[in-house]
Amino acid sequence: MGRQFKSARQLMVKYRRSRLRRKEDARSLRRAVVFGGLTVVLALGLVFLGIPALIRMAIFLGNLRGSSQPVETGDTLAPSAPQLKSLPEATNSAQIKIEGFAEAGSTVEIFLSGMSNKEVVAESEGTFNASLRLTLGRNDILATATDENGNTSQKSDKLIIYYDNTSPSLEINEPLDNVEYFGEENTITIKGKTEEEVTITVNERMVIVDSEGNFEYPLNLSEGENLIQVKAIDKAGNITEEERKVTYSP
Repeated sequence: MGRQFKSARQLMVKYRRSRLRRKEDARSLRRAVVFGGLTVVLALGLVFLGIPALIRMAIFLGNLRGSSQPVETGDTLAPSAPQLKSLPEATNSAQIKIEGFAEAGSTVEIFLSGMSNKEVVAESEGTFNASLRLTLGRNDILATATDENGNTSQKSDKLIIYYDNTSPSLEINEPLDNVEYFGEENTITIKGKTEEEVTITVNERMVIVDSEGNFEYPLNLSEGENLIQVKAIDKAGNITEEERKVTYSP
């Protein structure tokens, strides 16, 4: 019995070795076929493409296999800062229109006195505009542009505009209203006072105003009734108007 068991065991070992040998032979055969195919492909590539092309292909395949990171193709260049059209120094309107230029398609963010106020998209030509509501006093306006890839520009140049809706003061000291002048001299002097940096006109003619707001203007009278219109206009466009009627008899 022991001898039969030993023989059966030997037969099993031989069978396993034979099976492993067959697998190894099959694996060797497949390798030989693969290497043979590659040799044929390389030979054909050498004939039809040449060595430089094969080298480039090998480099490309090597890079493709070795790279585990996607190729970075995104735009990281920020657009230029928007350009804002100039504004008047002051205005008497709470609403003002902002115009300018930025990279086409970029989102222009407009800041009013340090706070984000409005966003608009620049047109295909790069133009943009927006309406802002001002606060009384000084208003600082600037803008940035952000492209489709999220790159944000530097801030634009700052614009400063004052919102003032109060009419300037105006006093007419001479002449008094509804007075008569007689004699050969038909010239009178209009005297008055207003605020600093205010423009004065007398019958639509500009008058010089000193640093303290005082002004004088000689006016020739016509015979009969003369209507004198004095206007004070500040930088925001607010107007105060006074009238005097003077009758002249030679």
